[in-house]
Amino acid sequence: MVGGVGPLAVAYFYQRLIQLTPAVEDDEHLEVVLVAERVPSRIAYLRGVGPSPVPALLRAAKHLEAAGVDAVVIPSATTHAFRDDVARAVAVPVLDLLAEVGAALAGRGLRRPVFLATAPTARLRLYEPHLTTGTRPLYPTAAAQRRLDGLIDGVKRGAPVETLRAGLADLIAAGPWPGDADCVVLACTELPVIAPLGGAGPLPLVDVTEVLADAVLARHPTPARLTSP
Repeated sequence: MVGGVGPLAVAYFYQRLIQLTPAVEDDEHLEVVLVAERVPSRIAYLRGVGPSPVPALLRAAKHLEAAGVDAVVIPSATTHAFRDDVARAVAVPVLDLLAEVGAALAGRGLRRPVFLATAPTARLRLYEPHLTTGTRPLYPTAAAQRRLDGLIDGVKRGAPVETLRAGLADLIAAGPWPGDADCVVLACTELPVIAPLGGAGPLPLVDVTEVLADAVLARHPTPARLTSP
């Protein structure tokens, strides 16, 4: 697992991976290696300021490969702007969060998703190549995007979670989203950390952290419990 790409978001991903694993005993959980490099801001770099995060991402991936992992996971949507660089640098598979989310939306029959993501993810339309034909994504207004960026920054700097949670719930409830919107995608991995408890409004929430955890578990089923004869 590549850390340092939103440290709290990565920690939350690991927490959800543990919670979603159908394990009873400690030794039934997945073997996980976490390498937390000090990765420069991907958001800043994609905005044209700050150093490239690629060297740090490649170091992390190569450390993981040397440790013997059979797959690399990057729990950050914006960082997937550089996923191909990472995938070319190592021989082990690098899971694709964006593709997994596209498949999850298609599998649930969701065709009009509202994507709540970082400004660079939205501007670059990172998810769109992975969406089923006929899916028409929606994005926040400029004003709502500024509020959303503030919430994401708040998670990164360690602001109180409950305050941020209330802010995200207000943003989702306020919309306004077109009448044919059929879900809200928490498309930045900082957002599931502050997801409104019990949802927010009539639209279902799609949690990309949970989608990625499900993809890891589908690829690495936990061993069956041993029982005495």
